Amino acid sequence: MNRVAKQTLGLSVFAAACLAAGMGLSYHWVGQAQEEKPVTVDVRNAGVLPPIAEVAEKLNPTVVAIKNTTFVKSRSASGFRNEGPSDEFFDFFFGPRRPMPMPREEERRLQAGGSGVVISPDGEILTNNHVVEGIRGGDAEIEVALSDSRTFKAKILGRDRELDLALIKIDARHLPFAKLGDSDAAKVGEWVVAIGNPLGLTHTVTQGIISAKGRTARQLGNGSGVEAFLQTDAAINRGNSGGPLLNLKGEVIGINTAIRADGQNIGFAVPVNQAKRILKDLRAGRPVSRGALGISLAELDAAFQDSLGVKEGVVVSEVFSGQAADKAKVERLDVITAIDGEPVRSQDDLVGIVSSRRAGDRVVLSVVREGKRKEIPVVLGDRKDLQEGEDDGQDGEREGSKEDGGRELDLEKTYGFKVAPLTPATRHQYRLAEDRKGVVVVSVSTRSDAAEKLAVGNVISAVGTRDVETLAQFNAEVKKLGGKSLILKVQASQGPAAITVAIPPR
Repeated sequence: MNRVAKQTLGLSVFAAACLAAGMGLSYHWVGQAQEEKPVTVDVRNAGVLPPIAEVAEKLNPTVVAIKNTTFVKSRSASGFRNEGPSDEFFDFFFGPRRPMPMPREEERRLQAGGSGVVISPDGEILTNNHVVEGIRGGDAEIEVALSDSRTFKAKILGRDRELDLALIKIDARHLPFAKLGDSDAAKVGEWVVAIGNPLGLTHTVTQGIISAKGRTARQLGNGSGVEAFLQTDAAINRGNSGGPLLNLKGEVIGINTAIRADGQNIGFAVPVNQAKRILKDLRAGRPVSRGALGISLAELDAAFQDSLGVKEGVVVSEVFSGQAADKAKVERLDVITAIDGEPVRSQDDLVGIVSSRRAGDRVVLSVVREGKRKEIPVVLGDRKDLQEGEDDGQDGEREGSKEDGGRELDLEKTYGFKVAPLTPATRHQYRLAEDRKGVVVVSVSTRSDAAEKLAVGNVISAVGTRDVETLAQFNAEVKKLGGKSLILKVQASQGPAAITVAIPPR
């Protein structure tokens, strides 16, 4: 380096240091001679405007561009072959034959791209699973480009489709890397910065605020397992996937993942705390361990609140035999109001809390049962085991000659639906398995509350906490309610569910 360049560099560093001191900002530099620490921005006396430029300058080197090249095999008609005999005798009498197209297997190269953030000095990079997953089931080659234009081949350490996260690694040392912050501490309205490679425009920086927290996969219209997305109005586009969402300290609080295609400035990020919980599994390349209770749930709607006398929580509509909740004596129609003291106000709350625990963890459920509050300790099972058993059906004795040949119970005037006993005829008509027990719904009034919750062919197997196997048992339990709202356990094609049926207004 010549003398002028050295002087210029020295003045630039001195000026940058003075500027940082004047703005009340101090930087922690990563150097090979010192202990390697994550890049952060220490905001001491931020003025009216947020220090976006400082965050961008310091964290841009931690963001990478990822190119996913997948090789897939396909068949084409670009090859040719001759049909029939191939000797000269045939050609002599009949003339040369026209070549016929022959499907030929060939390998095609498909490319996709995204972003990632370096989270360790030795080349660990956090990104989205969909950024590195092979396209159409093919084998993917992952290439990473750093901010200094160096490129590396990357290997996948671990992937988790449910959270749409992946951990990849490149063979590099002493890289600037970002610190993983605390997404739970992030507040709605807080300034954030997104860095990524949208539409191939590398190291694009956008800014905005956290628009909302706790957005669910259902609100996004996708099937991911994330139960508490961060929503931001920082511009996110195709190619931003896998890049960091940063707070003004330069800490990663989310991994940018999705956008609402039908809106503008509506982007979503996986909260980094969810990523931190599974990093150990990703580094080890093993399936992510997630806890499970082994129950199905129903929302505590107004009818449930009135019937159960509880204003907040979720209703246990089914307890699966042999699973964690069953072993802990959780019962159907228990209302779960908290887990380990953390309030449960919706199904999403419960799923999010349980998913954040590992199989084998002990949790305490706060429940309301028949108006009394209880604390129930539960050792969580493994969600993977529960999912593998979902298609096994329900255990139960085969129904013998207990068929009730009684007349249909007409509930239409009171509740808006009719039921009939399960007989060989009704089982055949509604294609119901022999081991189903209860009564079958044979009609539903379109102007009733039942129309939104019941369908013809549904099997009602319980009224309140009482199982019913015959029409007589069903009649008896309904009569006990004296015209109040019904709480029913229903077996539908999607599985068991607890519903309430209110009396139509008169």
